[in-house]
Amino acid sequence: MADEVKASLVLSVANGNYSDRFSASGVSVDQTTQAGAAGVVTVGTAVQTLSLGQVTTAGYAAFRNLSTLTSGTHAIFIGSYDGTNNQEVVKLQRGMAAVLPLVPTITIGVRAVTSTQYTSAARLQYLVLSE
Repeated sequence: MADEVKASLVLSVANGNYSDRFSASGVSVDQTTQAGAAGVVTVGTAVQTLSLGQVTTAGYAAFRNLSTLTSGTHAIFIGSYDGTNNQEVVKLQRGMAAVLPLVPTITIGVRAVTSTQYTSAARLQYLVLSE
């Protein structure tokens, strides 16, 4: 089989005199191994890693910050965890989502931050597909 994984992306902005749009639809890739890991986790202020279950070679991932706080900054940072440091490359504010291709050997590290002395946890929905 071919083209088992499909993704679409639209990013647009309209801010005063500035507007732009990026669209990539119909993106299809092959999945070599039938495996995926999905769930909703509570993310605290200390770095934690996502359990990928049977996914041994990561391919693509989708993330969404499920936080519904209406005040303050409540973000989830996502990165590559090396056992000591989390090299954070994604910041999801409340309600934001992202779809990313992954380095096959990644250990995904996540942590939450808030504007109130980093005391609140957040909920993260995720789907990680095998390459």
